[in-house]
Amino acid sequence: MRSMRSAFLSSVRTVLDDSRLDGVCDSVRLTSVLLLAKAPVASSHVITMSRDLGGWLGYGVSHVAHTVVPLVRASGIATCDSARDAAGWTHALDFELLPLKEARSQQGLNPLSLLNKRDLATLLRFCEAVLCPGWAPKDKAATPAGFLAKRRGRGAATDRLAMLLLALNARPDGSVPMAPGRLPKGYSRSEVTVARLLGCDVEVARGVLKRLLVLGGVAWDRPERFGQDRLLVPAIRAAYGRARAASRPADPDGTDAPDSNVPEEPVAGASCAQCAEDGECEGLVLAGDGWAQLSFEDVPFEVPDSACGDQEPGSRSSPQVDTGFDGGSGEAGCADPHAAHPPVVALCASSTGDLDCFSGSAVLGQDSLRECAGADEDLHGRVVTEEAPSGEADPLRGEQQKASPASGAGSAVRTGTFARPVGVPEDLRVALAPVAWLWAGLGRVSTGEWLAKAVRLELVRLRSFVGDEDEVAERRLAERLKRRLDRQGTRPVQELAGWLIKRGLPQEAGCWSNLCDDGIRVDSGGSCPSCACRIGDQRGLRQVVAAEVAAQHPYLAQAEWRAVYEGALRSRVEYQSAVDQVRRERLAQRQVAFYAVVEEQKAQVAAEKARRAAQPCEDCGCPEAAGLCMTCTLRRDTKALVDRAVDIAVAVRADVDDPHSVATLTEEIGQGTWRIVRQAEAAPDGSDDPGLRAWAEKDLAQQVLEQRRRRALVRLRESGPAEMEAAHVRRMALRGMFPTDKNRKRAEEAADQARDRVAHNLLEEFLGDLSRTRAVSVPRERSAVWSERCLDLAVRPLTEDPAVAGVGAGQA
Repeated sequence: MRSMRSAFLSSVRTVLDDSRLDGVCDSVRLTSVLLLAKAPVASSHVITMSRDLGGWLGYGVSHVAHTVVPLVRASGIATCDSARDAAGWTHALDFELLPLKEARSQQGLNPLSLLNKRDLATLLRFCEAVLCPGWAPKDKAATPAGFLAKRRGRGAATDRLAMLLLALNARPDGSVPMAPGRLPKGYSRSEVTVARLLGCDVEVARGVLKRLLVLGGVAWDRPERFGQDRLLVPAIRAAYGRARAASRPADPDGTDAPDSNVPEEPVAGASCAQCAEDGECEGLVLAGDGWAQLSFEDVPFEVPDSACGDQEPGSRSSPQVDTGFDGGSGEAGCADPHAAHPPVVALCASSTGDLDCFSGSAVLGQDSLRECAGADEDLHGRVVTEEAPSGEADPLRGEQQKASPASGAGSAVRTGTFARPVGVPEDLRVALAPVAWLWAGLGRVSTGEWLAKAVRLELVRLRSFVGDEDEVAERRLAERLKRRLDRQGTRPVQELAGWLIKRGLPQEAGCWSNLCDDGIRVDSGGSCPSCACRIGDQRGLRQVVAAEVAAQHPYLAQAEWRAVYEGALRSRVEYQSAVDQVRRERLAQRQVAFYAVVEEQKAQVAAEKARRAAQPCEDCGCPEAAGLCMTCTLRRDTKALVDRAVDIAVAVRADVDDPHSVATLTEEIGQGTWRIVRQAEAAPDGSDDPGLRAWAEKDLAQQVLEQRRRRALVRLRESGPAEMEAAHVRRMALRGMFPTDKNRKRAEEAADQARDRVAHNLLEEFLGDLSRTRAVSVPRERSAVWSERCLDLAVRPLTEDPAVAGVGAGQA
């Protein structure tokens, strides 16, 4: 229930904190929340009528049609389309809540997108319990009004929105978390809390709080202790009281033990589909493993069975007349006495008319009748006190017990009548031995399972340090819990769950080591040397300061010496702290400068990359090709492959001592190789794309190169030097060994490797000779004859420095 209430609060706050609701009136904000509560699970459209919307807001039809709906459209929080009949009269309004639509379209972790069918149905019932105007549809069960339905007229939307937010923020005991911090002068903490929830001025919140106190929506929480400073929502407290009573096991004789320690407010329950007709109701429980979720519908006895003002068909009063903050609708009867019970998950339509309005289901397409469960129907009928007060009869069905002020809900949970003992899991008996006597007081099996899961996670982390043998991790955790309990002293552990999560289980390292836990090593169980070193440094500092003070003031009295020593020690510690602060600041500045240089280098690299990418192709001039387009790159690669293939063929066949024959043979083989490469097919379909053709030519050139290399190596393997090397290796392999088949095979393998090695060496040697021959054949630029050089030197002016002149003459 807490997690669901947190989900509701997050969703409502997400809608109210939307920027489109900045500066709008509270009627528009409350309308947005109601649209969220009524929205189907598969759509963000809500169809309603001005009459129904006015009942939820506490306004008349005219005010809703002429003020609220235009303000909703102007804010942009929702779109609104009017459905008109043949005569042109508006009979329905189609709203679409835009924040819900946007959240569902993004599919992220927005609280609005995480609401499922059950959440929307429960949120709708929650709003009904607080704000429901009440209706009695034809041929259907009547729905009672919410406990704030009688608040109508001017400012009704503000009070209703405040009550809804207070109910969502309330704890299980009904208490509202108060706003922290300093208070404005002249205002109480409860008024500041209401102001922060509504986002309004504290003066406005003061009036809202006064009206809610008069209406009974909120009360003071233990005024004898806190005074008029802490708020309580009685309806939430009563709802959780019924939830605990529903989860209490029955006595052996078949009756439930009375729980007089849980104070509850007298409420009337909500009705299901057949309650109004039969006078009885099966208990509708949303039950899970170890928990039971009850309704939040805590409706006072004095509520009309239908909404006031424009909701009554026979009302003749003007909707613009304000009859007071607690307005009414003339003669309105009270809801019949009825036992409180929780709703089902899938709540179905129960609205006036055939439209899917606020009084209907959270899911479209459901049956019109609600379902009932058959468990715990007469639970509250069996909860009676054994000794009724004098002059009072036993409480009737649906009524709540009155508890003595001395006992509260918290003590009932701890001592209690409805709590069940929870046993320590078998695999955690060693680890939880120090707190085993507290484990039985958890009261709920689900709480014990949740805590056991947290303990197992901590044991998994400890086993990564100490291993899985001999239950070392369990003993280390038990020692930690024992130390933390001893640290408590005489203060008892009030809540074991909170104590374990916040104090018992977390590791508290006293130094930099991740193996340190309260100054004790996790792996060995001994004292932590790092903590000992740190403590030794602190002790050494105190000794040094004491020696300095004793040397400077040898004749001081003990009391004066102590004061001087503490002042000197404080000065030394402050100086060291200032030095450390300066060091940290300098380190932070260096880090900032380093990251700035890194970012600058990244920017330079990105700029250089962008500049290179913007350069045109060197061969074809294609713009923004980074200097060379893909087609020209393939063509260059193809040329390099063809040149290497030509070199291999020329190196094997040509006489490298004749440069003319080498050049002629190179030209002939090159032309033939290019003819083979040009015959490559660009694509199977015959398209002549330049890129495809360049790729095909490169692939064919690669094949030609590999083929010529293999042929050259085969020829060179059969050459004389290769055979001589192979024979030599064969003889060396068989030397000193018996001529067996195995030895001969090994010798032949060594001879083959020698042939391959010689063939590769010969090919590289031939290619090197070919390169040198081509380098020699390239004509060099011949220097000028001496007569021309002398003429050039004669026109140069002579320098006055003899040394320079001599150098110049020597060079000449």
